[in-house]
Amino acid sequence: MKIIGTFLFAAVVCYVTNVCAVRAAEEIKNPSPDGRFALRITDEQKVELVEKATGRVMVDLGEAWHSPGQVSQVLVWSPDSKRVAYANRGDKWGEVKVYFWNGTTFEGASLHEDLPSPDIQLPKDCGAVKNYGGAATPVRWLRSGDLELSSDLMMLCRESGATCTAEVRFTLAFDAQHHASVKKIGKTKTEVSE
Repeated sequence: MKIIGTFLFAAVVCYVTNVCAVRAAEEIKNPSPDGRFALRITDEQKVELVEKATGRVMVDLGEAWHSPGQVSQVLVWSPDSKRVAYANRGDKWGEVKVYFWNGTTFEGASLHEDLPSPDIQLPKDCGAVKNYGGAATPVRWLRSGDLELSSDLMMLCRESGATCTAEVRFTLAFDAQHHASVKKIGKTKTEVSE
């Protein structure tokens, strides 16, 4: 009987230790303004929108992409915690998803596949270019309920060696069925560095 008790005690200690190790490997960040929800990234690089108190997965956001030197996952909440925009960025591209709270879960919004991108102005002596890519990233929710985003693009001029980086800000509006439309596109800002 003593052996069984020792075995059960060891099993419980092992279980608790492993559960704690798994919890320690998870990263919880970007809580909603009301503190109810947050972004969770597991040690397997799975990204989820979760209810903080219970750990229940509200939205499976897929796998985390990585881009050296920059934040790869961005989550932007509306002030009332009922709208959230998520961006996942890789080395040369990214994706944006938007969700609306319906009272019990988050429903995905319909976005255009081709969101606005910068109209990059390359120097005349640029010659051939190498496209380093770019992507849209949510910036903030506006009081109107529209979403402001930033889209960037980077190219290398092979002959001059100049790096050209461009950015444009734009706004998405959403109808009652959560379909997005481009409401406003700003002017592209291009920087050239030698």
